[in-house]
Amino acid sequence: MANDLTTFPWQSAVPSVADDVAALKLDFAYAVANTAVTVHSDNPAFVMTANTRRGQIVPQGKVKFSDGTTVELQDIGMCQPNVPHMTVREIMARIWAVATELGLELARS
Repeated sequence: MANDLTTFPWQSAVPSVADDVAALKLDFAYAVANTAVTVHSDNPAFVMTANTRRGQIVPQGKVKFSDGTTVELQDIGMCQPNVPHMTVREIMARIWAVATELGLELARS
């Protein structure tokens, strides 16, 4: 870090172009390997978004519970900042945990 009149000791050094390129490569590598899954529902307890590895099978279609609540998963194609990283299996486990906590069962078609 340069110690001149434009840089204060508590400021971080200005990154070099090489540092910026390296950071962008890491970000892009993450984006290529990951996507995000959003859980849509008319019940806010189920709504969430999580980053997940690409290539996993994401269940399609709406699921309806005994109280009329619907839940649907959507692969939105691009990982999102500031959301947890989970597997699709972990996302489904969270959905079932919320349903169990709310005393919901799958509706009979």
